[in-house]
Amino acid sequence: MNRLARIALLALAATTAGALHAQSFPTKPITVIVPYAAGGASDGLTRVLSPVVAEILGQPVIVENRPGGSAIIGMMACAKAQPDGHTICQTVADSISYNPYLIKNLPYDPSSDFAPVINLVRSNSMLLARGGAPFNSFKEMIAYAKANPGKLNWGTWGAASIPDVYMQWIRHQTGASFTPISYKGSGPATQATLSGEIDVTFMSIGTVLPHLKTGKIKSIAAIGTMRSPLIPDTPSLGEEGADPGLRSYFGVFAPARTPRPIVDQLNAAYAKALLHPRVQDYIRAQTMEAVGGSASDFSEFIKSDIVNAGRVFKALGLKPGDAPS
Repeated sequence: MNRLARIALLALAATTAGALHAQSFPTKPITVIVPYAAGGASDGLTRVLSPVVAEILGQPVIVENRPGGSAIIGMMACAKAQPDGHTICQTVADSISYNPYLIKNLPYDPSSDFAPVINLVRSNSMLLARGGAPFNSFKEMIAYAKANPGKLNWGTWGAASIPDVYMQWIRHQTGASFTPISYKGSGPATQATLSGEIDVTFMSIGTVLPHLKTGKIKSIAAIGTMRSPLIPDTPSLGEEGADPGLRSYFGVFAPARTPRPIVDQLNAAYAKALLHPRVQDYIRAQTMEAVGGSASDFSEFIKSDIVNAGRVFKALGLKPGDAPS
């Protein structure tokens, strides 16, 4: 048998094995790892989607929160899981696009240790302050931070998390000084802001709307270049000249080497779940935007997003630091 014939037979065997895997998938409950604490936006979306995906696939879908270490703990658990589709993870940009640039000796490779499954949603977020903060706008916040260096506490989800990156960018653009306070996800950071424990943080608009009405928190700037139609009086960071141009996403990933037919089956299940009325209601309430698309679409998006994040971090002059515990 010549070399080309052997290669063709190996390719056929691999395709057949993948198809057989998909035909029998899933054979047991599916675990979705969320590398953040319960109560945040990523966790909330996962818990709304999971029972719908369970109905579609015919197996229970269990949500497992594995917070800590700037999402490293949860992402490592996902990367090391058996690549059979029964353990996957749902995460956001910081664990995939940011950590490679900001954490030295990152113990996983976002480009090779995961198989992108689907881009679920884009989020619309706000920069917010506790209700009693001594400022009411972005310009006033910057002026106060400059006059009181290091006095303002900025709640993050750890080094390299989305709110930490925005803090670094705003500090770079304005010369203002903040003190980062780390939490294990947006849920704990939200509660810390509501209680007055921290001064400023970054949250999804849907999460904070009820609290804005009570005065426990106040909006400072919309993330991105456009104002939110839900809070039209609050300028965007783009208007303030302080938006880095980063893109937000909530996505599902499987361990690398998960057979492509299983990845595609998971993609189809989540794409269908995104159309479920209960999920649609939640997405609208959280002011998110459904994305969907194929696994290949998401893979290309991730590649470009990692490059875009590198541009921002190079401009900031940020260098990788030790991974937080």
